[in-house]
Amino acid sequence: MLATWRMAGVLSALFGAAVVAIACGNADLSEFGNGTSGGTSGGTSGTTNGSSSFGGTSGTSGTSGTQPKLDECKKMDLVFVVDNSGSMSEEQKNLATNFPNFMKVIADYKTKSGESLDFRVAVTSSDSDKDKGKFFSTRGATAPSGCNAGPARPWLERADGDVPGFFTCRAELGTGGSGTERPLECALLGVTDRITDKTNTASGASFVRDDALLALVVITDEDEGSAGPSPKLARPMDQYPVGFDKVKGGDRAKWAAAVIAGPGPGKCTSAGLGDAAEATRMKSFVATVGKNGILASICTGDLTTGLTAALNTFTQACKEFPVGPVK
Repeated sequence: MLATWRMAGVLSALFGAAVVAIACGNADLSEFGNGTSGGTSGGTSGTTNGSSSFGGTSGTSGTSGTQPKLDECKKMDLVFVVDNSGSMSEEQKNLATNFPNFMKVIADYKTKSGESLDFRVAVTSSDSDKDKGKFFSTRGATAPSGCNAGPARPWLERADGDVPGFFTCRAELGTGGSGTERPLECALLGVTDRITDKTNTASGASFVRDDALLALVVITDEDEGSAGPSPKLARPMDQYPVGFDKVKGGDRAKWAAAVIAGPGPGKCTSAGLGDAAEATRMKSFVATVGKNGILASICTGDLTTGLTAALNTFTQACKEFPVGPVK
């Protein structure tokens, strides 16, 4: 809770950027910067030997010692987790401002077979006490009263039309959320418990598709649990990568995560987005994810640097998406 209502703009920007990256391939990312400043890759790449892929401890790629067959992903399920605590006003506004440009890249992207990327995008908050990973389908708390949130579905997709406008309307969450931010908890609940209880489903269909890259984008100015050296964690940090592995059939190569937060050491400050605490536990999460994870700084004054880093990470993950073991 270190900045002041900046998240709406950030979310819009991030969504478009992340989706494009996931789209994989060689999209032109120049309008988002060079993807190198303000972000650092966590962990090491690991091996693809059926046991510990991408530097993780439980993800697998292939079975019985076979190498996975890799192909460009054609689908992406993108979840934005936006910190809605009392300091996120500027980030939210930044996201809302930039989202249409990012979304245009995603919408224009073509796979190597000439197809448009089949994407889904959803947004939830960092409040695990109230929202518990629920994807929003209506106007956000501080969005303009006349904005259109789009179809009454927990996510948006290409066929819906004005995805940038709808998403921006949903993503302006406000700053009334819990001061104990748990964005990773909310992300995991969103693709597990909220699928099981059908909150994040539509017409019997789950948001999570087996053949899609699951891409997570977290924007926060605090650490997971946000209580300094005595975090109020919902579960041990090492359970989060394992939890997302299970969502994707035990394969860490089928999901990716971008965290835009305080890189440390100590608190950072930017003229555009205020202060951010060092996200120590978030950094450990990204390191465990390996090459499919990225930590970018939220203190660059604008979210485009972090969103570009997310795109680059998602793009590479999409290029190496496993579609099954080689027989």
